[in-house]
Amino acid sequence: MNFESSERTPIDDQISRSTQPMGGDAAAAKPAVANKRPDEMGEKLAAEMLVFQRLVDELKAKRDSKAPLQNRFEQIVSEATELFGVAPTWTAFYRETVGVEGSVRALLCNNEEMLAYEDSQACCKIMEMLTVLRSRDLPDCDPSEPQRMITVRLPKSLHDHICWEANDLKVSVNKLCITRMLQRVDRKMIPTSTKKRRGRRPGADYTRSTTESRTSTESTTTTESRTSTESHSATEFRASVEAHPSAQMRPSHSGPNTQAMAHESVGYLSE
Repeated sequence: MNFESSERTPIDDQISRSTQPMGGDAAAAKPAVANKRPDEMGEKLAAEMLVFQRLVDELKAKRDSKAPLQNRFEQIVSEATELFGVAPTWTAFYRETVGVEGSVRALLCNNEEMLAYEDSQACCKIMEMLTVLRSRDLPDCDPSEPQRMITVRLPKSLHDHICWEANDLKVSVNKLCITRMLQRVDRKMIPTSTKKRRGRRPGADYTRSTTESRTSTESTTTTESRTSTESHSATEFRASVEAHPSAQMRPSHSGPNTQAMAHESVGYLSE
């Protein structure tokens, strides 16, 4: 496969057709997918995911990570082309090509090879396929992959510009941000700083379950401490009441008003 060739392939024609604005019969046919019942769409998506996963497993078995770099580029594009035809969601295609465990990182061994890939036509072709899949009327959520949320601190002027750009492009802010994050980052444009990095550090060490477990433990400890403090305060209050001289003159049976006052005093002491 020669990436510098000007000859068009079937996948190039499909990409060109998919990125053109729809009109006439094509535009009228698009809502047909949305008219399906949720259970039908779910069954169809599950069946497509099985076919897609079988193909992924077959392609993984054929990989040759020791081949010359140019041949590995060809493997990456060849795998992506086959997956493009059966991908049920753009997320599934991304996960198995450009994702952390995808073909790109499986076949490229170091940063130098990754930089060479980012400058190659192979990268451009895969990004074109990804854009086509995102443009189709495919399910927004991949049932085999959970979604995550990130919070980004940014100045109001930058937020206003993003909203303006999204409105100008007639897309949502979410879609615009994802599009930006899918693009290559020029490392020379990343600012350097000697300050300590703020926020949660990304990586495999962080898991949601770890945070939830820590939060649960802290909550349990706080609750136990508060309960112990309240019980100790109530005990001290009763002891002080019984030891008071006037307590000996009171009848053993206390009325409702007396009990209510005692409870109010206990509550006051425990705060």
